[in-house]
Amino acid sequence: MTADLSLRAGMRAAMPIAVAYLPVAFALGAASSQLGFSIFESALWSAIMFSGANQALLLSGLASGVPLVFLALLAIAASLRHALYGAALAGRLDASSAGRATFAYGLTDEVFATTLTAYEARDRALPFKWLVGLAISALGVWIIGTALGSAVGDVLQARAPGISAALDFALPALFVGLVWSTAHRSLLGRMLLSGVLSALMIFLGRPELAIPAGALPALIPDRKTG
Repeated sequence: MTADLSLRAGMRAAMPIAVAYLPVAFALGAASSQLGFSIFESALWSAIMFSGANQALLLSGLASGVPLVFLALLAIAASLRHALYGAALAGRLDASSAGRATFAYGLTDEVFATTLTAYEARDRALPFKWLVGLAISALGVWIIGTALGSAVGDVLQARAPGISAALDFALPALFVGLVWSTAHRSLLGRMLLSGVLSALMIFLGRPELAIPAGALPALIPDRKTG
């Protein structure tokens, strides 16, 4: 039976991501409204910068009066892992250069893990239709969630001040779960090395490099057995 790799199948694959994204984006939109962002500005921001980590970083930096140049450099450093994600997926995508660029715009941690899982399950290059369905669905939910959160504004923080801390765990938990589902024996060594490198960066006082360092083992080529 041929695996379903249609646009609709890609959208279905995005549903677990959407479930985790919606409450986090909602909280992010509420925080944006506290800094004076309108609903449109909050939604536009999420459309331009599809990165919860960077958006949270910029929000906290703006609230603390950190210079924009410094915040931009931190955001760039935190985003270097996406270049590694792209390199790791390069041979797993059946799409043109324009198609890869479109998919890359929506390449988050969770989209990367879902794409890798789909490739491992089917052992074939993933077509443009499926990739766009996955990435654009995740992006759409993120934008909608941010706009809804901004509309609610201060109400979320006033009535449930502890919700932000609870929601911080949603995306890491989703990402770990998605990656663990691909944990064949051949990947365990690389996963262990990834954890060691990330922990080393934190131990050395460079937590901003923990994710890029942890992504490096993904570039180690598979060992061919004869």
